[in-house]
Amino acid sequence: MRKVMSILLIIAGLSIFLYPAAKDYYTSYNQENMIEEWEGGNQENTVAAESLSELEEVFSIETQAESDVSDITQVENQESEEGTASGTAKIKQKSRAGMVGVIEIDKIGVKIPILNGASDANLEKGAGLLEGTAAPGMPGNSAIAAHRNRAYGSMFNRLNEIGVGDTVTVKDQNNTYQYEVYETLVVEPHETSVLNGSQDEKVLTLITCTPIDTATHRLIVKAKIKP
Repeated sequence: MRKVMSILLIIAGLSIFLYPAAKDYYTSYNQENMIEEWEGGNQENTVAAESLSELEEVFSIETQAESDVSDITQVENQESEEGTASGTAKIKQKSRAGMVGVIEIDKIGVKIPILNGASDANLEKGAGLLEGTAAPGMPGNSAIAAHRNRAYGSMFNRLNEIGVGDTVTVKDQNNTYQYEVYETLVVEPHETSVLNGSQDEKVLTLITCTPIDTATHRLIVKAKIKP
């Protein structure tokens, strides 16, 4: 009996230890499949500010998930609770669901799908284009958000390594756009000025949480499209 209990404890310990890596692998696998299917297929500021506000709720959920990742049972229960708590946001963005492109940042090894809307359901799968912001490659400010912790795969975990002069590539079904980073900054969660844009320029704004463990602020990377 004592031997059986020891074996069970070892199995339980290994499960808890391997859960983050397994979750990361599963997320990456799904992202690769989404990108492959998409590549083979043919598929105003007030609104943007509301979308940023909804994103804050999503990032709050992210922080809670990260704190509980050490316990598999708690994580599974929490994911169920999050699904219920975020039901309204999912319904609001259901009509905008779908993949709109791919974002690649070679410097930090990022290649993830961009989905239409920054709901928690979308950000579990990849990056989200904030509702009310410009489509990538179009005049204005394209705001793209992604998680930054192992509960959702690598995502924007290493975004803090990006600096001025680095390149961010965004692809849609017809074009490839390259942006050059000109600024990085840290702001309060509800700082809407990062969404400002002009029809005279094509700007890309990347948004994620910082610090990675407490997520009290937002890390912003700003880039302009290359000629």
